[in-house]
Amino acid sequence: MKKIQFLFVCVFTVILSSCQSNISEEKIQKFLDGYWEIEKAELPDGTEKDYTINSTIDFFQLENKESLKGLRYKVMPQLSGEYLTNDVPETFEVKYESNNCIIEYSTNYSTWKEQLFSLSKDKMVVKSESDIIYYYKRAEPLLSIEKE
Repeated sequence: MKKIQFLFVCVFTVILSSCQSNISEEKIQKFLDGYWEIEKAELPDGTEKDYTINSTIDFFQLENKESLKGLRYKVMPQLSGEYLTNDVPETFEVKYESNNCIIEYSTNYSTWKEQLFSLSKDKMVVKSESDIIYYYKRAEPLLSIEKE
């Protein structure tokens, strides 16, 4: 009987520790800032939608690295390598809830959350409240024009 209890405790511990977020505050402070574009989306039924061309991309800027608060803008890449913004900021705050890394967004019109699954220098994966998983890549300018 003790072996079964020990085995149960071990399995439960492994499951619990695997549910913890692998996204540290330091990783968010280091990698979240910048331009991100969606590569693909995975719908709840398992189908995928590829985004080969994005007319808008997301720009994240942490304004307070200690409290993980900032702004997100939808921006439009231009051929010059610059970005035009819609001037409608979405405030956000990164929080940890039940061992999950959550980004809470807010505008004058709405609030919503996304779960941040992974974040690195070049890749980010989030899951929306409607269970759509978005795969982002670091955005590159459309065209680099060297100034003389």
